[in-house]
Amino acid sequence: MAVKVRNAENVRKSELWDEKDDAALVELLRRKIKDTTIAVRECESPYERSRLKEQKKRYKIMYKKVKTGSYNGDIIFNELRASAALTQEQSLSTRAHASVQGGKIYNNSYNAMDFDYETAFRKKRYYGFSLPFFLTILSLLLVASFVIGIFLPQTATDWVKENVGIDLNSYVVIHLGEQEDGSVIDFSVDDDGPWPNGVYDNSFLTPGSDEKFSEVYEAKTDGSPIMLYADCGISAIYVNTSDIVKCWFKTKMLEKVRLSFIEDLEYFQGDSYYYRYFLQDKSQEYVIKKNAEGNYDFGTIYNHIGVYGTIMFLIVAFLMSVVLLLINLIRLFTYTSRRIHGTTLFTFFMSVLMVLAPALASCNGTQLGTALTSYFSYLSGEEGFLSSFTTTVGCSVMMLAPAGICLLMLLLPFLFKNRFKKLPTRLPKGNRVHDPFNRTKA
Repeated sequence: MAVKVRNAENVRKSELWDEKDDAALVELLRRKIKDTTIAVRECESPYERSRLKEQKKRYKIMYKKVKTGSYNGDIIFNELRASAALTQEQSLSTRAHASVQGGKIYNNSYNAMDFDYETAFRKKRYYGFSLPFFLTILSLLLVASFVIGIFLPQTATDWVKENVGIDLNSYVVIHLGEQEDGSVIDFSVDDDGPWPNGVYDNSFLTPGSDEKFSEVYEAKTDGSPIMLYADCGISAIYVNTSDIVKCWFKTKMLEKVRLSFIEDLEYFQGDSYYYRYFLQDKSQEYVIKKNAEGNYDFGTIYNHIGVYGTIMFLIVAFLMSVVLLLINLIRLFTYTSRRIHGTTLFTFFMSVLMVLAPALASCNGTQLGTALTSYFSYLSGEEGFLSSFTTTVGCSVMMLAPAGICLLMLLLPFLFKNRFKKLPTRLPKGNRVHDPFNRTKA
């Protein structure tokens, strides 16, 4: 690894540097890189950490040059000389600042700096109470959008549906009845309740009647299991978040594990219509495997991601909404950054995937566009959704609520203006000295 001589006038200098010096320099640079790595790890100042990273990068470049012999040997002496001069200058500077007079000089050297720290700091942080307050309110609404349909009594949800037009129990809508291929989607239930929320045929009961559906159909079927569509005329079932979580308990993910503290709650008892529709008799259809030609069936991949993704995206989005609520509660007593937070962005991303996953679950083959059109057709009205024979799963407004709230939380920091923070030297108006003769005015 000899030094390449490129200047004949400096042959005398180059002859003073041989392979042993190269080997010693390589070992020295290795130690420098290792020491710098440790220093970066233990450094607490971001500015010092940035400086050390640049120094480590410089050492690596030098190490690569020395090891490959691709550096100019004529300037190695200038490098060493500059390093020695810098070390001497730092030593003299340290000695000068060690004294009282030197410390004063060091402190006064910053007086000439003209940098607006206030403006630079305000670009990144928001001082005030309004933005954290509204973010906390939106976080509460975000958490409520997942669980409000579970905890509210049926009378309250019925009142909201009649007066507002939104069913709080509806996340995914399953269309019962005849399908395009001639098959019929129908569920059999015991005539003992609880009955699923959905679109009922009012021809069996007059509006406003206090009778229960179970009492009427018990007389017709003599207590035997009945069909929701054929016997009761139920054309659609509303699936809420508890129904989807109950489906999670019956999947292979929790086949050998039981979450007793959740599964024993009364809100997670009973059948899961999401499980009965997608997984009860179709679980083998969602196994991703190659066909005889060695290719994957993309339709099966769509269905697999949609069925299991709806469950996982829903659970992750709910947990992240709880984390967002805690973060925004902490911001009420600290400061709020104006930059987009990764937690909010990740929750928004999970909420969007949660909205699109049921469409993938109901996709027939690779007809993804048709599945999405049919999936969102429920938002245009129940009549069009129920009269169609191609739509099996529909999206409700409650399914879109988490994504909409997260989007508003991402945009809200840009709508608020920053305030100048109150300096310690500021006096409230009531503590100022009052001069009745206005002698302080010009």
